[in-house]
Amino acid sequence: MKKRLSLIVIAFLVAIAAGCGPRKPSDLPADEIIIRAVERMKSLKGFHFLIDRSGTPAYLDEAEQFAFRRAEGEFVSPDEAIASVRIITPGIVGEIQAVGIGDRYWETNYLTGNWEELPSGMGFNPAVLFDPKVGLQPILQSDLSEVTVLEPVEIEELPDKLLYHLKGKIAGENLYAMSYGLMGPDTMDAEIWIDPNSFDVIRVLITQLLPGITEPTIWQVDFWDFDKVVDIEPPPVATP
Repeated sequence: MKKRLSLIVIAFLVAIAAGCGPRKPSDLPADEIIIRAVERMKSLKGFHFLIDRSGTPAYLDEAEQFAFRRAEGEFVSPDEAIASVRIITPGIVGEIQAVGIGDRYWETNYLTGNWEELPSGMGFNPAVLFDPKVGLQPILQSDLSEVTVLEPVEIEELPDKLLYHLKGKIAGENLYAMSYGLMGPDTMDAEIWIDPNSFDVIRVLITQLLPGITEPTIWQVDFWDFDKVVDIEPPPVATP
């Protein structure tokens, strides 16, 4: 009797332990997961983002003097963003500040730190990256191919939570235009991690292999603070 009770207790404890573990997401086809995630992203009022590049340098200028390293900031729907952008120049790592509001864009001068308004299409406007019409959202919806759903995984930043993990190819033409030539235009490998409950996109990882270069360029974009809204105002620009 005691042995039987012990086995029942052990089975009960095992069941409790199993029930306390991360819950496996529902099985859904890749296209449905992507559609839900894109719609969720388009509906957000705002979010915090971190764009991190590693590997082969991605230059912001034709003279290849300023290489993009990372950008962290806030996006407010539909077309506002503020970010700190880390730049690498020969022997120096520095930062500039950037603000994008609609068609207007400002950044701090790398040497003086003063705010300057730049013409459309110049600089690194973070608002364009998440524009609901031309940014990452429509690119994920239209430019992904060969997408497969891998085993659900946890990431270090969200322990005890299983995420959808997808892998596929992403066409580079629209990414090239959207990123001011930093990514693409060739097809690249992509991985995406998505919250199975809210369908928030948690992480996007894009790996780019450039012709004649063995080291890849890796772009990791992380998102959090979903629906957070901050006030973004035009920065103070000194008059001549």
